[in-house]
Amino acid sequence: VMPGNITFASSSADVRSDFYDVLNSVAKILKEFKDTSIRISGHTDSTGGDKINIPLSQQRADSVASYLRSQKVSGARMESYGYGSQYPVASNSTESGKQANRRVELE
Repeated sequence: VMPGNITFASSSADVRSDFYDVLNSVAKILKEFKDTSIRISGHTDSTGGDKINIPLSQQRADSVASYLRSQKVSGARMESYGYGSQYPVASNSTESGKQANRRVELE
């Protein structure tokens, strides 16, 4: 699980440069285990509603997939999905809970 406050600026789908090292490690592992496929799931907090959050969560997942492709991981091995605020891991009633819900998961 990659928390959004580390990987993304607020309301942005651009992967933050301070997270490249983590994604480079993921890419290295995926290149070593060439038969492994991954599912990249983007999530948001509940601020803004589904009209905004579902596309934003998809864009975030796609950004992670794009970065991994730039590191020579085959795009055919990745699927990305945006779930918006559908699957929270914390309460959206606090700022810390919202931060926890803004995340990308790799499975």
